[in-house]
Amino acid sequence: MAAVELHVDNRLLDDFEAIRPKLNGHEIGRRSSPVSDDVTVLTMEMVTAPSHARTMEVTLRRVDDQLRVGEIHYWDEHGIFIVPEVPFREVAG
Repeated sequence: MAAVELHVDNRLLDDFEAIRPKLNGHEIGRRSSPVSDDVTVLTMEMVTAPSHARTMEVTLRRVDDQLRVGEIHYWDEHGIFIVPEVPFREVAG
């Protein structure tokens, strides 16, 4: 679990409220972006985030007029993308 920042365009905050229950985490803080008046920075405590994650990005899909979470990507404190861990399956043989 990690507390990560999610930058959201202010025009999309209402849409974010609609998908918030679909994320495996919760908001623990909110502030204006220091670089743009059009962006709000949400601090999210994400259960599935790697412990060294610092920022996140959520990709959304619209299916049958409903927003759905496509993927969640994480970056570390240096801005390096954290590659998702995929469990290795041993082949019986």
